[in-house]
Amino acid sequence: MAGRPRKPAQQKIIQGTFRKSRNPKNEAQFTGLREMPPAPESFNKYAKYLWDKLGGELIKSGVMTEPDIIAFEMLCVIYGRCKTYEAHISKSPLKSIEGKMGGRSAIAQQYNADLSACIKLMEQFGLTPSSRNRFGVSKKKETDPDTEKMKELLGA
Repeated sequence: MAGRPRKPAQQKIIQGTFRKSRNPKNEAQFTGLREMPPAPESFNKYAKYLWDKLGGELIKSGVMTEPDIIAFEMLCVIYGRCKTYEAHISKSPLKSIEGKMGGRSAIAQQYNADLSACIKLMEQFGLTPSSRNRFGVSKKKETDPDTEKMKELLGA
């Protein structure tokens, strides 16, 4: 039986649960990106859209670091392919989905494989509702004046 998977320090910082005493000293540390690099030239229009639309949001939230660019690039490529397959399949659904000998066509099979890979990568970046809940980004709470007064009175 395996224990709980470890969380990187950056994720704990974002969640507000970081404790220096529980952080391994030899953990690889990467600094967050300040701005999104331009989209690679090889991207199709769907991949470029995702890169431009989502990349900046991931940087703002503190999730994106330099090494993450590679995984995010793969996510954009796979997303672009999925959207291209969808466009092709929607033009002639029966012809695109059903193979010549029955079963699924190559396009439908590749679409299913890419869609599965896309969803797995999306989960790594917290881009699905359930993965966002697991990631648990904490929101800064406004300080309550009454709570602050009480702390003052108690000397806390």
